[in-house]
Amino acid sequence: MSFNIPEFTVSEFSRSIKRVVEDAFGYVRLKGEIIGLKRAASGHVYFSLKDENAVISAVCFRNAIMAVDFEVGDGLQVVASGKVTTYEGRSNYQIIVEKLEIAG
Repeated sequence: MSFNIPEFTVSEFSRSIKRVVEDAFGYVRLKGEIIGLKRAASGHVYFSLKDENAVISAVCFRNAIMAVDFEVGDGLQVVASGKVTTYEGRSNYQIIVEKLEIAG
């Protein structure tokens, strides 16, 4: 066994992954179907985007969802533009949606 492998706490590792993901991708546009939409009391909207092979978590904060001029719901094909990040507490990656458009 190698003893020169760096040792991280879970938090340190998760923070490092966050930096790598955000530096590598920054602002993206993702096309997919909305599933599992939930509206929070805060006005934020949480959902996932899926295609035939993968799923990514998404959050659209209140100010961004208020700018959407169509009814957002499960099954809708959209293009979501925003920043890819990770949620350090659970080591999950997600897109923070700043603009949402109907795909087509």
